[in-house]
Amino acid sequence: MSLAFSESKILPTNPREDISLEIGTQSLFPSLVWSTLFDDRVSFNAKILELANQMRSNDPNGVSNTNVKGWQSPNILQDLAEFEDINLRILQVCQRIAESQHFQPNVVLDHQAWVNISPPGASNKLHYHANCHFSGVYYVSLKEPECGSIYFRDPRVASRMFTSPITKQTDFTAEEVRMRPEEGRMYIFPGWLEHGVELNQSTEDRVSISFNVRATQQAAPSRP
Repeated sequence: MSLAFSESKILPTNPREDISLEIGTQSLFPSLVWSTLFDDRVSFNAKILELANQMRSNDPNGVSNTNVKGWQSPNILQDLAEFEDINLRILQVCQRIAESQHFQPNVVLDHQAWVNISPPGASNKLHYHANCHFSGVYYVSLKEPECGSIYFRDPRVASRMFTSPITKQTDFTAEEVRMRPEEGRMYIFPGWLEHGVELNQSTEDRVSISFNVRATQQAAPSRP
């Protein structure tokens, strides 16, 4: 459908003061990103960092997905006993989120998790995670602020056809949103939300644990 617009008109700078104009807003289909920071992150991260470096030593090639010049492990952390602590925390956080969004009380969460080691010059291409309810990242080791932020792309594809002449970005007009990484912080977001990670411009590795979480409804017990 083609739309024709008439010549632009300049609105009056002094609208009528005798008119009461109250404009309400309602957020439709929000894209939520949840975040938590672990209190014991210093000692906890030291253990994970040692395990992550050991995994890379045992498998120098790793796997290639969205990582550019970085190392990524296979999606096997959920099956490794030495990563039990981070696996439990991932599920606990996502369980709280699922409850806040009124998931069925009998759902069971299962997940996959992997290690990312991004040396200086490494990044992650824009991507999304299919077939999961939640995705997330936990930051183990990095050097702020040069290590590069995680960024999210506006999922409203049609909005990219026409940009707004803004003087300041708002939640409504933003095309991308960046979130600062921090050791010990976990971000969780919908798997369908496109995201990437900026170039690591620091002098140290950026080490993180990424994961996907799926909720499946447990079958009701059969009656005797």
